[in-house]
Amino acid sequence: APGKGNVAKGAYSSVSGGNSNVAVGIGASVTGGQGNTAGTGDLLLDSYSSVTGGTDNRASGKYSSVSGGQNNKASGAHSSILGGQNNKASGEWSSVSGGGPNVDKANK
Repeated sequence: APGKGNVAKGAYSSVSGGNSNVAVGIGASVTGGQGNTAGTGDLLLDSYSSVTGGTDNRASGKYSSVSGGQNNKASGAHSSILGGQNNKASGEWSSVSGGGPNVDKANK
């Protein structure tokens, strides 16, 4: 895991750069930024989650993603957050496009 203080733990997980980023779980990835986390280590709930960048973002739902911003949390399966600040996507298939703070809890 290049950068400083990064950890990639789990089959096919990766951290490409940045500082203090963590990718844990099957296929979890963090591309860069600082203090970002993809996965929780629960293989049934969070496989293939990803964070592209930003600061203090977390993608913990299965196939969830956060593209950037700050302090965003995508915890629903297949959920996504494109950016912004303090957004949460907690429902299955939920999404937030940006801005903040926004919450999408609906299962779609």
